[in-house]
Amino acid sequence: MSAVAPLARTVLGALQEAPEGVCLRYPQGRRRFAALGNAEAAALSLATAAALARAGIRPGHRVAVLTRDPVELGVCVLTLAGMGAVPVLVDGSLPLPVMGRCLAAAAPDALLAEPLAHLAGRLLGWGGDAMRHRVVAGPGWWPGRTLRRLRRAVPPWRTLAEPPDDAPAMVVFTSGATGPPKGVVHRHGTLQAQVRALPESVELAGRTVVAAFVPAAVLGPLFGATTVVPRVDLTRPTRLRARDLAHAVNSTEAGVLLGSPALLDRLARYCIRTLTPLPTLRHVASFGASLPYAVLDRLRVCLPAGATVLSVYGATEALPVSMIDHRELLPLRAATVRGQGVCLGRPVAGVTVRVLPLDAPYPEPDGSVYVPCGAVGELAVSGPNVSPAYLDPAATLAAKLYEEGGAIVHRMGDVGRVDEQGRIWFYGRLAHRLRTAEGPLFTEQVEPALDAVPGVRRTALVGVGPAAAQRPVVIVEPERGTSRADRAEVRRGIREVLDALELPVTGAAPVLFHRSLPVDHRHAAKIDRTRLAGWAAPRAGEPSRGRGRGAL
Repeated sequence: MSAVAPLARTVLGALQEAPEGVCLRYPQGRRRFAALGNAEAAALSLATAAALARAGIRPGHRVAVLTRDPVELGVCVLTLAGMGAVPVLVDGSLPLPVMGRCLAAAAPDALLAEPLAHLAGRLLGWGGDAMRHRVVAGPGWWPGRTLRRLRRAVPPWRTLAEPPDDAPAMVVFTSGATGPPKGVVHRHGTLQAQVRALPESVELAGRTVVAAFVPAAVLGPLFGATTVVPRVDLTRPTRLRARDLAHAVNSTEAGVLLGSPALLDRLARYCIRTLTPLPTLRHVASFGASLPYAVLDRLRVCLPAGATVLSVYGATEALPVSMIDHRELLPLRAATVRGQGVCLGRPVAGVTVRVLPLDAPYPEPDGSVYVPCGAVGELAVSGPNVSPAYLDPAATLAAKLYEEGGAIVHRMGDVGRVDEQGRIWFYGRLAHRLRTAEGPLFTEQVEPALDAVPGVRRTALVGVGPAAAQRPVVIVEPERGTSRADRAEVRRGIREVLDALELPVTGAAPVLFHRSLPVDHRHAAKIDRTRLAGWAAPRAGEPSRGRGRGAL
């Protein structure tokens, strides 16, 4: 047996050792939450393993899992990993052509999905010739082979397999917020390291956790917690209603809430507007993007005294990397507003963060290419929770560095620095850097200061014009109900802030208003600045070079 037990085997053992516990609560009816007990989940997993084996799924097979049923999603993902197969997870919120491209890249051997996904797959040719096995899972009637029928037809397995730590365990596609979604290959050991890193800091074990992101259903068994899935359409996760999220927290007396800054902001605004408290919450963890101070301020109004708000930094390829709680974050507001970036806290145990020069080549084995403490460059992460590769070898070559001894270093694609106290400061995505005639300019140097202007909901800094001499343009999404006269006041406030920043941007930069900034499908937190740059160029007197066209 390996030093670290395989993930799914570990989860199954935990479920069987505490059979009276509850691993998942999910919506049933309009206001109720049904419960999936640990004993039931363990039995269902073993029955599912036997059913999938009867369907022809074998160790090493890649299996695309597309179902909105939280029970089936969680059970199938963990069971497949425990069989030695490799579940492939693609956001159901992605446009169908993009989903098709993701599945083509994954070339799955099997499709485990609900009826609509099977129909779409056949019509659109998902998976091509590699798709040898098709099984229906989740809600809906189907005349052919279904997971429910197969479970009844064969005796359950007695235990799950024991794949080695270096075997592929899962393929998870990125959100596609800064380019096409990429398939991230996780090993069993990688996932186990991610599981070990979180409970120590976020304290999930033994708690009731509301998880406002996809796929939440697998979390409970992984962390020894009861996970609550709020009422949400998994094909449209960013449309989760604030009242449904508040109801999920309060009706289950949850102690922990996990979600993106955008969803947490929606919740906080709802609670303030309706005077809805969240009395049982003790920890709120923000994932998916840096946590804006305005969101933190609103959120703390709704929480009981003593509750902690955590900002967690990471990526599909490496999670978590670092975290910081609000007590350390609040005193750093002034530095952020002055253009010094957003503090992401210190790396979690076992993770090392260094900084490469911007546009750096591969580092030498002695690491001499890394910049000194305090210098700005591209963040590079190493540790046991870093994924080893993408499905696409070219993407792996571009993002993974292999140091002497075999250590894998992942280039995060984020710009930042590490200060003398070991804290990471985030300056924005490397792909969103502006190359101005006066020097480089990064989004998180400017946007946090602008977001503090009264009447501003959020802002986006984009560059237009020649690639080597871009002009900064500020795009503002105002608070709802902002009048034309109020917009003029917002514009004056924006220009005053820009003039106060000692950066290559001034109040002379064009300020454009946009009714709703385009964001990613997964977290509604990452702004599509490439699309916005194309939209802004003609409005700022430049020919459009981006993807945006027409009104947004």
